[in-house]
Amino acid sequence: MLKEALMAVCAGAMVAGTAAAQNRKPAETKPMVHEIIVTADTVYTGTVEMAVTRGKVTGDMVITSPTKITGKVAGSSKAGFLTLEFPFTMVEQDCEGTVKMTIKLGDKPGVGNGTMEAIGCGSEPDTPVTGTVELKPAAPKPDK
Repeated sequence: MLKEALMAVCAGAMVAGTAAAQNRKPAETKPMVHEIIVTADTVYTGTVEMAVTRGKVTGDMVITSPTKITGKVAGSSKAGFLTLEFPFTMVEQDCEGTVKMTIKLGDKPGVGNGTMEAIGCGSEPDTPVTGTVELKPAAPKPDK
């Protein structure tokens, strides 16, 4: 009788442990800051902070040169590729558009190269601007 009770308790503990493990959320990835270089009609530079959680990419992009461009990064990560599509704002021109990027991540963590296509701002807003994109980890900011 005692043996049967112990087996029942052990079986219950195993089921509860398995259920708890299945309901546990995966740890979120810490956001990483990258330098971003987009070469299209001109060279645009700035930073992008991205995090990947269960294949979903989120973050913020801030291009600072030659003009300020901001965007909320959105897309997916799968098999070493980032597939991004998100709206952007060219602040000084007060216009909006959409950018698509496909970036192959390299062997070094955080490094990637790919292609981009933007539509919305520019001299011909309905004509896509295409180019390349490069990501590399940003240098850490010195402690104050």
